[in-house]
Amino acid sequence: MKRYIYPPLKILKYLLINKKKRTNITNNLQLNDKEKLILNDLKKNGYFVIQGFLKEKECKTIINEIEETIKNYSNKIWRDKKNSDNRILGAEKSSSRIFEYYNNNFIKKIGEAYCNFELKNVMTMANKVKYFHDNEGSGGGWHKDSYAKQFKSMLYLNDVNKANGSFQLIKKSNALVNVIKTSIKLNKSYPDTRFTNEEIKNYFKENDVETLNGNAGTLIMFDPSLIHRGAPLISSQRYALTNYYDSI
Repeated sequence: MKRYIYPPLKILKYLLINKKKRTNITNNLQLNDKEKLILNDLKKNGYFVIQGFLKEKECKTIINEIEETIKNYSNKIWRDKKNSDNRILGAEKSSSRIFEYYNNNFIKKIGEAYCNFELKNVMTMANKVKYFHDNEGSGGGWHKDSYAKQFKSMLYLNDVNKANGSFQLIKKSNALVNVIKTSIKLNKSYPDTRFTNEEIKNYFKENDVETLNGNAGTLIMFDPSLIHRGAPLISSQRYALTNYYDSI
């Protein structure tokens, strides 16, 4: 009985405490029709994809800047154990083009409308994920950033498909009823936010996994309380920018 009660209760307690720390939006955000459609999809699915958000030429320029930063500041780059996932934290400080993405008011506005609390952009992370045998992809496997509602945006800088690390998520895994069901089934609770491949395979169905492919310049806005990952690469490499938002 303890297994069925204690894990969900820990999550509910965390959600209650987290809600009290957030600053609700005092001014009504004025959304146009396009923005309202995006918001509705975000609320329904937990993510929204915009193709062609940035031109391919601009993406290539940013990739070159990322490569220069990795080359010139190698000792300041975060890397996973296999040197597959290479991350520039606070990349908005290294490039005016990346800063434009970091400071994008449209993305932030959508995020605040979705979360219904004020957001600040903590940083932009630029990463290059390279294929190595047994790599875990971007983010080190299946995880959620939090059990509470959050907002992130990711921008593909090169063409991304199943071969080179598509962003993947478990549909509806951020819905409270599904969070509770998963907690009970896997005996998992706050603060444990990571999931093994076996847990995902055994508990979720194959069609629960959504794989988001996209050309260079594709923007993905999503709730990172969804279970998600950057898929392991089977070839090539993937470049992306990710905005990390948090409540004020």
